[in-house]
Amino acid sequence: MDDDHKDNLPQYSIIYPIFNEETCLKEVIQRTLDSLNPLGQSYEIICVDDCSTDSTWTIIQELNRSNPEIKGLRFLRNFGHQVGVFAGIKHAKGHYVAVLDADGQDPPELLPELFKKCESGYDVVYAVRRKRKEHIFKRLAYATFYRFYRLIVPFKVPLDSGDFSVFSRSVANFIAERSEKRPFIRGLRSWHGGRQTAFEYERQRRLSGKPKYSLFKLFMLALNASISFSKIPLRVISISGVVISVLAFLGGIAILVMKFTIGIDLLGWTSTAFLIMFFGGLNLFVLGIIGEYIGDIFDEVKNRPIFLVDEKLGLL
Repeated sequence: MDDDHKDNLPQYSIIYPIFNEETCLKEVIQRTLDSLNPLGQSYEIICVDDCSTDSTWTIIQELNRSNPEIKGLRFLRNFGHQVGVFAGIKHAKGHYVAVLDADGQDPPELLPELFKKCESGYDVVYAVRRKRKEHIFKRLAYATFYRFYRLIVPFKVPLDSGDFSVFSRSVANFIAERSEKRPFIRGLRSWHGGRQTAFEYERQRRLSGKPKYSLFKLFMLALNASISFSKIPLRVISISGVVISVLAFLGGIAILVMKFTIGIDLLGWTSTAFLIMFFGGLNLFVLGIIGEYIGDIFDEVKNRPIFLVDEKLGLL
């Protein structure tokens, strides 16, 4: 890329993955503009519409007409939040890239501080949630996932850090060049390494509307994250299989010894039925974990596109 073209690139790219946010999108974008304009730097705001069923795309079109720096990308169908973030990064041209949720939970007023910290020499500045506004079960689920995830992956992972972050052009290029069919952005961000630092903030309540991540979707996201970056589940299965086999072998020898030495009468129908059901369930669980890995391989081998675009506004 020549120097003249580099000079034409925006300093900042702000990415909003969006799904059915008609009630709060205008307010979030206006707050973003109010935070960026005093900086005196060029910027672009990329709104990635995950095929919303409300008037979200119409609002993005209106915003683009009033300010061409507000750009839009609409999927042909719903591909999910993480793919929305990935598509935004892939289209972002800024020297520094920020990712925020469009529901107001990630305050855009913090962007100047995050950009300043990243410009001081960090590759990634990730926002750490000091306090959440969700109910206790959801907070517990998040806390459990982050600690489990940190335990099983072979690289450093910050606790309680979501997608809200700012990173350099080199990190953005690294993520954009991936071809994973189910990208996990904060995992890729951590895997990249480099100079990374935390920025604590208090996560806000949604401005309006309902959360798009149900507990089931969060569970599936956690499962995908664990499988994408760790082989520990497979190793646990292998070790468990060896341990159970050894215990079963020793148990069988003990039963035979008791039968031929003290003549114990081995009825035990209830315990036998229980063991059969227990190990049958364990086998299904193990096959399910292996199946998840095979399913990921299946998706990668088919090499279908990660997303399909229906319409673009101000993007190549």
